[in-house]
Amino acid sequence: MPVRRLMAALLIVVSSNTSADPATADTDVPLRNYHVISERLGTGGALYAGGVSWLVGNGYQMIVDLRDGFDEIEANAVLAQGATYVHVPVSWHAPSAAELETFLLVMAANPEKKILVHCSANYRASAMTYLYRVLELDADPEEAMTDVRAVWEPNETWLSFFARSIDTRASATR
Repeated sequence: MPVRRLMAALLIVVSSNTSADPATADTDVPLRNYHVISERLGTGGALYAGGVSWLVGNGYQMIVDLRDGFDEIEANAVLAQGATYVHVPVSWHAPSAAELETFLLVMAANPEKKILVHCSANYRASAMTYLYRVLELDADPEEAMTDVRAVWEPNETWLSFFARSIDTRASATR
C-alpha cells in the first residue's frame, strides 16, 4: 500500500468513540482500557488489583509490558500465576525501530500463546500491536486502525512512526 494512502487511512477521523474512558469502562475488568483484538490477542493499560489473576483466569498465557520501567511486583505476580512476563520498554515520545523489532521478535516467538500487550494507558500497546498485525500478520491497515481508535486517537509522533515502519518494511521487501 503506498505510504500516502496509508497516511490518509490513518488520518481518517472516526466519529464514534475514539478513546475509552476508564470511568465508563467495564468495572469487572481490572485493566485500564482493555480491548480484545482476537481470541489470542488483547491490549490494555495499567492493571488494577486482581488484574493478573483475572488475565490468567481468562486464558492469557503471556503479558508483554511496554512501559519504560520494569515492574518487578507485576512480573513476579505474572510468574506466580504460571504465565510468562516479558518487558519490552518502548519510548512514548520517540518510539524506535529497534524497540519495534524487539517487540515483533517477542510476538513471533510465541505464536501459540494468548498474549496481552499492555502499557500505562493502552496507547503504546495498541500502537505496537497495530504494527505487529500490519507488518507480521498482513492485517488490513484500516481495519487494524479501528482497534487502535477504539482506545485513542494516535498523535503525530505515532502516526509518523507507523508510516516510517511500514515504509521501511515495504522498502526492505522490494
